Amino acid sequence: MRAMAGLALALILGAGPALAQVPAPAAPASPPPRAHFWFDPTQLPAFTGTVERYLVNPAGETDALMFREGPQVVFPPDMAAAVRRAAEPGQPLIVWGIRARQAPVITMLAFAASQEAEPGVVERFYWRLGGAPSERSQALSVSGTVKAPYFAPQGQLAGAVLEDGTVVVLPPGAAEPLRALLRAGARLAAEGRGFAGEAGRALAAERIGETAEALRPVQPAETPASSPPPAPAAQPQR
Repeated sequence: MRAMAGLALALILGAGPALAQVPAPAAPASPPPRAHFWFDPTQLPAFTGTVERYLVNPAGETDALMFREGPQVVFPPDMAAAVRRAAEPGQPLIVWGIRARQAPVITMLAFAASQEAEPGVVERFYWRLGGAPSERSQALSVSGTVKAPYFAPQGQLAGAVLEDGTVVVLPPGAAEPLRALLRAGARLAAEGRGFAGEAGRALAAERIGETAEALRPVQPAETPASSPPPAPAAQPQR
């Protein structure tokens, strides 16, 4: 009996702490840490200007802006809302990025409303024009006066921006022969598929000319001529 009593007492004492233990209250969830980047964006070349307008591509995505001072700035479409919060049209914007060698176009890597504001950082570079028309695109006809040539991020001539902000985009390599039509002050008309809405208007040109009555098909970029077939081997004389 004494041994059984001792065993029961040991069991009670062993279970006591477990029964008396109260789970510790959970620590309040802390906000996720802010993203820290391995580089300081403000050490990059800085370009300051006043936003004149935002530009859309033929898919309806906002992926560029024009400074009132002239340069075009390109950025990924998923950064458009953040860039616009920093500066609406008519407001100043600081852009840190890379300027194309031979054209006034800047690939944005960071941006801020002022020197005192913490810069927003672009997490992926926008090296190529996007926004190709889709099955939801609409047929558009546009005409007007060219405000400025439209450039791809790496500086290639890619179309024109009209005075009303309409973007006329040409296939890669097809714009260079049409440089005279795409210069500032030129008259330009175009037809193609694209987007028209509150954000702006843009189309991928299929026909282009000085006026709607003088449109001609856009010629694709010339492809390198194929190598001539090898000459047949000389037959041995018999």
